[in-house]
Amino acid sequence: MSSNYVVPPNASPAHRTFAKYVNGLNALDVDAITTTMDDEKFMWSMFPTSLHIPPLSKAQAVPYIKEAFVPVMNSFVFTVLTVTEPNSSTLISHLQGEAVSKLGNVLKNEYLIVLNFVPSKVEGELPKISTYTEFMDSKAVTDFHAAEAEARAKAGAVAY
Repeated sequence: MSSNYVVPPNASPAHRTFAKYVNGLNALDVDAITTTMDDEKFMWSMFPTSLHIPPLSKAQAVPYIKEAFVPVMNSFVFTVLTVTEPNSSTLISHLQGEAVSKLGNVLKNEYLIVLNFVPSKVEGELPKISTYTEFMDSKAVTDFHAAEAEARAKAGAVAY
C-alpha cells in the first residue's frame, strides 16, 4: 500500500517540501523523510499531551523514525485532505493516515499538522521544516500500541 501525493503545479516551495515529506513517509523512506527537516531548528511536537510523547529534535527524531517506526511498519499512507498556507513559511494540513504493522495491526488515524519552514542553508534547495506540530487521535494511537504490545507478548510466548 503506497500513495504518491502530487502537488498542484503552482505549489509554493513550502508545499513542495511538505510533499517530499508525505511521499517519503508513504514510502517508509527514512532519508526522504529526514532530509526535509532543518538540522538545527527542527522540533517535532505531538499532541494531545495525554499521549506523553516529549518533543523531539532532529537528533532525536531520526533514530525514532529509523529504529522505532519504519522497522515495525509494513505500510503507512498519509492521504492529504486539505492544505492551507497562511503565509510563505507556514503550512497547515488535515490528513488521514492508515498503517499496517509487521504484526498485522492496523492504525487508522486523523491528523492536523502545522509546519513552519526556514530557508535551506544550501542555495537553490527547498525550505526545511523547522517545527512540526502534530495533533492526532489519541484513542487510535493508544489502541494501536496496546494491540502491538499484545501481539509481541503472544509472539514472545510462542517463541520461548
